[in-house]
Amino acid sequence: MIGIVIVSHSRKLSDGLKDVADAMTQVPIPIASAGGVDDPDHPLGTDGIRVLDAIRDVMSDDGVLVFADIGSAKLNAEMAMDLLEPEEQTKVQFCDAPLVEGVLAAAVQIAAGSSLEDAMREARQAVPAPTEAVKQQQDTAQTGGVSREFTIRNPLGLHARPAASLVSAMNAFSGDIRLRNVTKGKTSVNAKSINGVMLSEVARNDRILMVADPAEAEAVFAAIDQLIQENFGEDGIAPVKPEPIRKPVPQPRPPRDVSAGTLTGLSIARGFALGPIRHVRSALPEVEPVSISDPDAEIERFKMALSAAETEINGALSAAGERISAYDRKIFDAHISYLHDPDIIETVLGRISKQHICAEAIWRQVVWDLSRTYAALQDPLLQARAGDVIDVGLRVLRLLMGQGDATDHAAEPSILAYEELRPSDVLTLNQETVLGICAATGGTTSHAAILASALNIPVVFALGDALAAVADGQQVLLDGAAAKITIAPDASAIETMQNERKIWQDHVARAEAVRDLPAETLDGHKVRVAANMASVDELGVIMRSGAQEVGLLRTEFLYMRRDTAPGEDEQYDIYRSIVAGLKGKPLTVRTADIGGDKPVSYLDRPAEANPNLGWRGLRYSLAVPELFETQLAAILRASAHGPVRIMFPLVSTVDEVKAAKQRVQSVMDQLRTRALPFDEGLEIGIMIEVPAAAEMADLIAPEVDFFSIGTNDLTQYVMAADRANPKLKDLFDPFNPAVLRMIAKSIKAAHDADIWIGMCGAMAGSPIAAPILLGLGLDEFSMTPADIAEFKLTLRGLSLSECRNLSARVLGLDTARSVREQASLFLGRHKAMAKTAATP
Repeated sequence: MIGIVIVSHSRKLSDGLKDVADAMTQVPIPIASAGGVDDPDHPLGTDGIRVLDAIRDVMSDDGVLVFADIGSAKLNAEMAMDLLEPEEQTKVQFCDAPLVEGVLAAAVQIAAGSSLEDAMREARQAVPAPTEAVKQQQDTAQTGGVSREFTIRNPLGLHARPAASLVSAMNAFSGDIRLRNVTKGKTSVNAKSINGVMLSEVARNDRILMVADPAEAEAVFAAIDQLIQENFGEDGIAPVKPEPIRKPVPQPRPPRDVSAGTLTGLSIARGFALGPIRHVRSALPEVEPVSISDPDAEIERFKMALSAAETEINGALSAAGERISAYDRKIFDAHISYLHDPDIIETVLGRISKQHICAEAIWRQVVWDLSRTYAALQDPLLQARAGDVIDVGLRVLRLLMGQGDATDHAAEPSILAYEELRPSDVLTLNQETVLGICAATGGTTSHAAILASALNIPVVFALGDALAAVADGQQVLLDGAAAKITIAPDASAIETMQNERKIWQDHVARAEAVRDLPAETLDGHKVRVAANMASVDELGVIMRSGAQEVGLLRTEFLYMRRDTAPGEDEQYDIYRSIVAGLKGKPLTVRTADIGGDKPVSYLDRPAEANPNLGWRGLRYSLAVPELFETQLAAILRASAHGPVRIMFPLVSTVDEVKAAKQRVQSVMDQLRTRALPFDEGLEIGIMIEVPAAAEMADLIAPEVDFFSIGTNDLTQYVMAADRANPKLKDLFDPFNPAVLRMIAKSIKAAHDADIWIGMCGAMAGSPIAAPILLGLGLDEFSMTPADIAEFKLTLRGLSLSECRNLSARVLGLDTARSVREQASLFLGRHKAMAKTAATP
């Protein structure tokens, strides 16, 4: 292991620094303190011979880094290095870095397995943090450019897919572009490097400073602004609470063969599988650092491997077809970005030229060091990117070593076992022979988990080191829901699994059987089930989902990814195409909810300290009549082709409702003048998502034809808990009795005024919420299309009268937890009824 020598005029300082470095590293590394001199009366100073002895104490083939504090200490350190034997001198480097920061940075890198060059580079960069003003001056001076600050708003910040989008956009420019995470006080990085961008750990609401060449700056800033306005293509992607990667708990080495027992891990995908296990080796292999005589030829060979890797990824994506969604394909955009990352490539090329070592050995070391850097981060989402780095590294390494293609074919139906599943493993699976997947490590937020969860087979991660000791060909039973694998199951275990699998398959079949039936309870009460829609692309999924209508069309997509607002004809064509595609099913169009977390740059809106409480929704539409009336005209014209409703977001007062209705009447008058048809009797409604609207619902209801409750906003406003703040997740809960009482009040006001009321928030698709909302009297449930079949199945096992009793009980409870417990117990008692009533 690489050694460290600390040379200081003060022995107390060098000894203390050694103690701190030892405490910071989780593995012991060789550190020698060479401070002070042996003179009790004058202890301050340095001794070249003491430094020489210290170097030899920590000497190894991996090398030694020497650090010193002030000038004469450096002179004595260099003198000691001159006294070394020639073969020893080649292994020792003096590191001209700040003593304290440099030693600590190098120690951490060495403990993580980094090379001597990387440890020294990190040490040199470990300077005391300058002030924010100094940092900005440094950023600007570094490129001779101009700077602008941006705030990142998309839910997950600059994780892999958004980072890939940013890097791709920045690589379209020729000049140097720098990025710095101002919020976290990070150092400036190359904005064309996906590694640099991701290691900046940019999260939602973090401020970044971008610096670009003056000739390109405005175009660069416009491109960044466009990405931010588009939420980096992540509209509708909700923030999640990341789970850390589960690593096995340190334990004695497992026996050579685990032939019985059960291993338990993390559930990634439900389902059951029974079959032989087959191990797939996917760890970085050790590579011999073979000397080469022609660095230029080796560099060319390395570049060809990078190009071949990109071609391979694109080919695999093409072969996967619709099995990989458009959104998940962006995972591999990030992989391709690694293949073009200038920081990574320059490091490899520089080492080939300097060290005359084969490309595969250098590439392997660079990939390993980078993966360890990601794994050491605190953010679980960024920790999970270590797997992507290894994935890309394995692909290039395989090509450099001439080891054939990456496709994994099983000769017989098998359960595949991995140390860690990689995204590329999922991309190349032969689905005809893969019964299930298990892995020793991994977490639910990894890209491999996201891809594997869509395979319709059981998947379990984090089973631990013992998985490797299960023999190839051993019969195992994989239970995805229980997240366990049973080794050599006996007849009883197999029978139990087969029974549970049949129950699960029957449940899925029952849900599918009722998908296109009315949503009806045991005692004949019917409600409407609708789908939420955010783009035209979702039309086919909605029509196959069993939805009776679209309960919410979010129209913000029309205003984003562009430089100007859409015109009336453009909007009309889109609404009309959706109406035609719904084939007579009603469409509820929500007018644009611009503002808050959906900013639109070209509308020149002012910055707001609290945008979710600001100039957005209906209040913004009323203030910008030309924008509002253009959209209303397009919606009204589309209503001539099928049933359409208009719904206004973020309503707070009766006056707002009256003003919006007057605008509708005005636009109707204009359309009559233009001799353009529309539905004279189309319904007009509002969203209940502000506490004021719920409190005034009895006065608003006579003004409209329907209500629709938006539980996400209503919950955050009732509970004063930002829905995107993970520290407030316990408060942001729609099952809180305070929120339920607002819902109950709104439903009562609607029915008293003889209008119908629906819900289009996330709560509408929750099976646990179904009996409560049904009992409260909700008329329409609008949800994600994928939830509809399960919702209908749940409903068919419920009795309206009993649901009313449940809802009355939970309104009297005092915590969200107790509400959930009551609802879960209630559903459990009604499962048997669902089984007998599900099929037509």
